[in-house]
Order: sequence, then structure tokens, then C-alpha cells
Amino acid sequence: MSGRGPRGERGEQADRILAAARRSFATRGYAATSLRAVALEAGVDPGLVHYYFRTKTGLLEAVMQPPEAFGAAVAAAAEQPLEQRGRAFVQACLRLWEDPASAEILRAVILTAAQEPAALQRLRQLFSELVLAVVSHGLPDAERTLRASLISTQVVGMVMNRYIWQVGDIAALPADTVADLLAPTVQHYLAGSLPAQPGDRPDPG
Repeated sequence: MSGRGPRGERGEQADRILAAARRSFATRGYAATSLRAVALEAGVDPGLVHYYFRTKTGLLEAVMQPPEAFGAAVAAAAEQPLEQRGRAFVQACLRLWEDPASAEILRAVILTAAQEPAALQRLRQLFSELVLAVVSHGLPDAERTLRASLISTQVVGMVMNRYIWQVGDIAALPADTVADLLAPTVQHYLAGSLPAQPGDRPDPG
């Protein structure tokens, strides 16, 4: 969208289009969403959807972008000392989901990915890149990938139960308590010893 249309007007119109597209993709699915319907819900001329996003694929790409605060929060967690990084990452995720504006975007991203294979692939890519940023760069690639995957199982499971499905005690606990419970496991996956994997070479001794 960069450079297209007056800046102030562009920002307001594009935000309305994106908000309408998030709701439609998340509830109706990608295939059942039309650009005309998105424009109608956003209260803009249908031509503006094409003008700003060109195609429905372009609109999906924009919808699948996490909020800017997400990348910044993950980057800040990645800069913490290794022994503090697990808790910092969990707290960063919780803060984003506790913020209504960020949570609305993240919820739409997850629900869209649940219905559209291309969106799911994009979500996998984004999350993998962001979580890998938290894992120590000094580790071998295979170990970094495994640790990132293990961390993802904890964080995504928490998000789904607490914020998407809202089931179980985890949905009602204070965010600080969730961090206290989850951070030690994430820290272990980040820096603790892991069982030997198939194909690992045995120790010479």
C-alpha cells in the first residue's frame, strides 16, 4: 500500500478494509469472501479494495501480517540474557494477547489460518521465524528448530485455550500466574538439556 493515495485518508480507509477482511476471512473463510462484500462491510467503494490491495490474495497477505508490536515484542525478548529469555518471551506474548487491539488482529490471523491452507503456511513461516529469533543463535540449526517447535507447542496451546476457545482454568487465571506456570517449561525448551534424538551421534566416551 506504500505511496498509494493520500496518507491520512489511505490509512483510515485501508484500516477499515483490513478490519472487514479479517472478520470475513475468520468467520466465512477465504473462498466465501468477496472483495465486494469486504468493501460493503468497510463502507468504501469496491474499487478502493483493488486500489490498495490489488487482489484477494494481496488482501489475504495483508491480513496475515501480525501487528507491528508483535515483532517488536519478540525482538525485545530475544535480546534478554538466555537465562531470562523464556519468561520474557511468555510475558511478551501474554501482553500482546491481553491488549484488545493486538488480540483482534492475532485472533483473525489464527482463525483465517484454520480455514485457508495458504494462510496456514504463512502463519507457520511467521511463527517459526519469530520463535527462532528467541532461540540462541549459537546452537546447531537442527537443535534450534527443535527447540523453537517445542516452545511453539506451549505458547500456541496456551493461546488457543486461553484466548480462542476460552476453556479450562487457563482462561480465567491472571496473566502473571500464567507466566509463572508456563515460563519454566519454555525456559527448559529454550536452554535445558533435551533427550537424544534419532540419528544423534553417541558420545565418544
